[in-house]
Amino acid sequence: MARLPRLSRTQSLVSQTEQVLRDAIRSGRFGNRLPTAVELAEQLGVSRETVRQAEAALERDGLLVKYRRKGTLLRPPALTLRDARTRVLGYLQADYAAPGGAVEAVTGAPAALMLQGALREAGRAGFQLAVRHAAHDAMDRALRELQETVPLRGVIFASFGEEKLVRQALGLRVPVVLLDHDLHLPRIGTVREDSAQGAALAVAHLAALGHRRIAYAPWRRGDLNPWRLRGYRDGLRAAGLPRRRAWELPVEITPAGAASLAARLSELRPGPTAVVCFNNTLAHLLIEALARRGVRVPQDLGVMGLGGEDVRDLACVQTDWVALGRRAVQVLLRARENAAPEHHVVGYALRKGRTAASIGAR
Repeated sequence: MARLPRLSRTQSLVSQTEQVLRDAIRSGRFGNRLPTAVELAEQLGVSRETVRQAEAALERDGLLVKYRRKGTLLRPPALTLRDARTRVLGYLQADYAAPGGAVEAVTGAPAALMLQGALREAGRAGFQLAVRHAAHDAMDRALRELQETVPLRGVIFASFGEEKLVRQALGLRVPVVLLDHDLHLPRIGTVREDSAQGAALAVAHLAALGHRRIAYAPWRRGDLNPWRLRGYRDGLRAAGLPRRRAWELPVEITPAGAASLAARLSELRPGPTAVVCFNNTLAHLLIEALARRGVRVPQDLGVMGLGGEDVRDLACVQTDWVALGRRAVQVLLRARENAAPEHHVVGYALRKGRTAASIGAR
């Protein structure tokens, strides 16, 4: 196997590693399988963690996909678009930024897992995915560039629901599926997790632990996921618990947003005994922000997440993101002109964790 040059330390090692691997993949240097992180770290003179971070960026871009017990397989874009021009599915993942420009951790881990599932299912069916990541307000350009690059047999929009652009995609006369979102549009298939059920399940768990004052921290872009707020309110109603507007605290999913949330929670009178967070990343950031303020979790405040990344010991509800990605491809490949669109909703399961305790144990 051809060896790679060792890297200098004049720039970010992660960035250097990512670029070297990206160039090597595009030139076909590795064949169809990436060497192990240990082998790459030794060749490049960097740590295995640096290699893993670089690989994560390449996986998000669809250049590689990891399989348990099989290693890391490559999907060079040039090869994909040259050899499968009539068997290509477009996959557009939307990313979001806070008003100040910081990237919000809204789709992170779920996006990577959904893409992993979509890649596996497309490959099993003999199709390739042409993957593009773009800011949510630049998706039109990403779709246009993708459309000009290769004929598409279908398009998946992941974590995105701008109606005008989705209608535009229908003009390509190919099937369109929304993944991790929903719109009431004709001819649009949808696959999403049951956010309402997940939020209601989280509230029911806290209520069973004896909590009577439960707050909710939704993402500031509530229009993109109204179901979790609905599920939170339904959960309170089902448990016979009071609902207060002051306990619904929209937030940016950033460290700064979590710090602001911790401060606002401490100012509430009466204060909640537990809080449900929009996703696991926000829950994790909030726990860290509370610790800096001397607030103990779960002794002083219970914290639950509504799915996303795996956070050790976190009380949360979680869904199968890989299965969502697989199902989106299945729905796309079954779609036919003038056929009724399919709509799938996947539920959540409870993970009790250690960040929410019974009132009696506090």
